[in-house]
Amino acid sequence: MEAPFSSSMSPLLPNLGRLPVLLAILLITELLVILYVLSLSPLGTFDWQRLSLLSLYAQWISLLAMSGLSYWRSCINRQSPKVAGGIIFGWIIGVTLFSNIGAQWVYAAGKWASFSLAWLLRDIMIIGVLAALILRYLYMQQRWRAEQKASQAARIEALHARIRPHFLFNSMNTIASLISYAPAEAEKAVEDLAALFRASLSQNDVLVTWQQELDVCRAYLRIEQQRLGRRLMVDWQLDNEAECCQLPPLSVQPLIENAIYHGIENTLAGGTLLIRAQVNHDMLRIDVENPIEYSYKTAGETPNSPGDRPAPKSHNGIALDNIRARLAVIYPQTEAVSPASVTAGTAAQTTATLRLSESLHTFTATLILPINLPARASTVNGER
Repeated sequence: MEAPFSSSMSPLLPNLGRLPVLLAILLITELLVILYVLSLSPLGTFDWQRLSLLSLYAQWISLLAMSGLSYWRSCINRQSPKVAGGIIFGWIIGVTLFSNIGAQWVYAAGKWASFSLAWLLRDIMIIGVLAALILRYLYMQQRWRAEQKASQAARIEALHARIRPHFLFNSMNTIASLISYAPAEAEKAVEDLAALFRASLSQNDVLVTWQQELDVCRAYLRIEQQRLGRRLMVDWQLDNEAECCQLPPLSVQPLIENAIYHGIENTLAGGTLLIRAQVNHDMLRIDVENPIEYSYKTAGETPNSPGDRPAPKSHNGIALDNIRARLAVIYPQTEAVSPASVTAGTAAQTTATLRLSESLHTFTATLILPINLPARASTVNGER
């Protein structure tokens, strides 16, 4: 016995109520009618009356079949592919049967004596072949969507698996630096890290809530503040509307880590790390801003451009590349821009965007995400 349809499977029947789908079906139906009429008579004696009658007949069957399938779509898609296919095929044949009987009754002015069984069987055979072809197409589409969904989920999980060890190794290095001179703080940091990873590894969601991501960031900052002390200050500017938003896990913490690694640590006196989250026009914008310190070429010389500052510590950029890769998988048409010369505030408002911008005294990482889950993201947990 075949298992019933589950939420992880792709639906067999698409949304027939969408205008592009409806117009496409009606257009294909009309083209098939034209081909059928052309096959019955030479082009020079094209039968326009037959075309009009057959068009009305065929479009009636198409609209009636689509109306029923659209009405029962949710129920059909909960069934197994074989059962759903049988229901669709049976409904189309049933609509054809009763439409043909009604058409013959109207054509014969209500006289059943002229009823043509051959006409009925011919229409059922033609529509049956077309319905079988349509079902085959729908089945292949379902398989393709299922494979795409599985591939996407596997890729996202692989990217998550890469970012978690990266986060762990960097946190462990921070804790290791505390052990020699602040063992008590190192012990607290280990406890924070253990609690953090218990929460992180217990979920495999494609998207997490803003509060969950915020807990990760705060736990990481507690670990870093144990190491940097007063050199690291944090200014939180959080919009209350951001609480309802969702985003990929471990997408903000690497930006904070990058800001500390390249900004706060390179500044002798330390500085304030600004973390801003705001909602604007159905987009969640997250800015992580850190100060940068310039090395003047000559005493008393003022830096004229960001290029005057010394190059930051080199690293492999695994975390930022990982964020870009996950954005590209989860969100459609993701814009992932990395050059540091990009002007802040110019991020596109229709896609997920990661931008790094640099001014005279600050370096800002900006992450902009759609509040409403886009189509490609929803394919992981639901219907496309």
